[in-house]
Amino acid sequence: MKSHKVTVILYPGEDGAYVSYIPLFPECTTQGSSVEEALANARESLELHLEDAEDDDLENIELSHVPHVVIGQVDVAAPERLYESDRHVALVGAGQGEADR
Repeated sequence: MKSHKVTVILYPGEDGAYVSYIPLFPECTTQGSSVEEALANARESLELHLEDAEDDDLENIELSHVPHVVIGQVDVAAPERLYESDRHVALVGAGQGEADR
């Protein structure tokens, strides 16, 4: 079996766990209580996914490692109608108000 390096992006989840996200395999998103556990879970999730791999998956695995990742953030103007939805009301009620937008 051939081994591949895969770039995994980790970020803190709402419950204090680390979420692991693989950009070319978003269906393999998982989490763990530590960085090490999140990475191990990401590897397991991707390996299970690749057991039933299709041609696109095999192409993506070749492209799924970058030696340097830069992550930034941008402010995005969103239409007011998005803030009138039931989901927005639920988010505000959960403490994700104006400052979090």
